[in-house]
Amino acid sequence: MHVSDFRSDTKAPEGPVSVQHATPEDARLWDSFVESHPEGRYCHLWGYRRTLEEAYGYHCVYLKLLVGGQLVGVFPSIRVRRRRWLISQPFSEYGGPLTLPLSSEQYRQLTDVLIREARREACHSIEIRGGIGCEAAAGAAGWKMQPLHSYALLGLGDPEHLWKKAISYEARKGVNKARKSGLTAEVRRGAPAVAETFYHLYLTSMKRLGVPPHSWRFFTELAAGIGDRLVASWVLAGEQPAAILLGATTGRRIHIFVIASDPRAWPKRPSDLAHWELIEWACKQGLEVFDFGSARYSGQVQFKKKWGIELHDYGFYLIGSPETTDKLQIETVRTSSRTMSAMAALWRWAVPLALTRVIGPPIRKYLTK
Repeated sequence: MHVSDFRSDTKAPEGPVSVQHATPEDARLWDSFVESHPEGRYCHLWGYRRTLEEAYGYHCVYLKLLVGGQLVGVFPSIRVRRRRWLISQPFSEYGGPLTLPLSSEQYRQLTDVLIREARREACHSIEIRGGIGCEAAAGAAGWKMQPLHSYALLGLGDPEHLWKKAISYEARKGVNKARKSGLTAEVRRGAPAVAETFYHLYLTSMKRLGVPPHSWRFFTELAAGIGDRLVASWVLAGEQPAAILLGATTGRRIHIFVIASDPRAWPKRPSDLAHWELIEWACKQGLEVFDFGSARYSGQVQFKKKWGIELHDYGFYLIGSPETTDKLQIETVRTSSRTMSAMAALWRWAVPLALTRVIGPPIRKYLTK
């Protein structure tokens, strides 16, 4: 099978949908498809598979979707044996199959082959995180959708226009204050984006939020897996990081997924400078979409709105036989519940920082199912 260029707006050829398990030899082909798809994110890339396998020991199920031997889609997932689910993708608000436009019959066939492959992995259901772009497929029998939150997108273009017209006065004020306070900013790619000083700042930020952290290996494996697609804006107070905004590029999109900052620098607004630095860099790289990820809470929504974003609804999908999906509920961690609030408080005040890097990753893996 030879595919030199993908256009995700081109319809798939006629014929039945089949699947094959992807192998390392398919990595370049796989990533070419993801990069070409308007809804491709870093969690769809082949290098994210390496991260999940090496950092967390997951059994990954990565499927090529074919019509007549031609690649028409990709489906990345992990197997969670204790719950008998395939999940696409863990540690991300996005996931699911990416496909060329299919016919209604082909979407039905896609559902059937995914359910069949799940059963071969001793799983009875498939959970899709986010599933942006799956709306057409979700019309087939066997799909169940649970609305969740919103995700925030900023259309990119001329940075001067964005500065003057799109982002708010409050955002510009924050960036100017950071610069006048002597903070400096730089963009780093690949392994330098997650140097060890990043991890210490990340650990302290996660502890402050009451959230179990990833291991440092998660980030180093991610850098090794996706290379220079991993991008971060570092805001420095002298030689020490005051804030770091971490994201990844895929196609014409950059998606941010970690913000870490030092509370001692907050009066200088380092997070505002970190965001603008990465937005300006993305514009100059010719990227078209700045993806802020999910907007779950009022504080998150207000912070992201000042950058001129648009909010879009999204949810999780469950795929299985109708008799299965009728009985199951999509499970999400409700961080605002009393139990989770109590656990977060306990994590903040009772767990030493050195211990969080040891016990945090196993807990995070468990919470992500």
